[in-house]
Amino acid sequence: MTERDWVVEHLKEITKYQKQLDRTPKEMKVQRIEILSRMLVFIGKLAATFSEEYKNIYAERKYTYAEAEIKAEKNKKAYAEIAVRDLRKQEAKAYGNMQRWKNAFESTKEEINALKYKVKIDVEDGSSRTR
Repeated sequence: MTERDWVVEHLKEITKYQKQLDRTPKEMKVQRIEILSRMLVFIGKLAATFSEEYKNIYAERKYTYAEAEIKAEKNKKAYAEIAVRDLRKQEAKAYGNMQRWKNAFESTKEEINALKYKVKIDVEDGSSRTR
């Protein structure tokens, strides 16, 4: 299985959990926490995958830049910048993906924490019966 296949499988899992979440009433806080927690695992894996991809492209860009700078006889920096143009675009896209999934991870964690807090309040005031 390639890395892209792995990403697609994780996206399918996230989508599956999102559909479950959409069907789960807001009042069922504990179940929503469970679904979000399962989803968070796959969001975290995607965040890590895209972070790794970004770092790999960054390393390749730095290497290509240095190699081009060494080979150029004059205008070394200009030739090096031209040599890494496409890598910079790839790096920017990978950075965007990395940030999106990191943000999704953090916002899902916050949503879980907010639900946990609501469950705690419900239990303390007696308004919930293990929902």
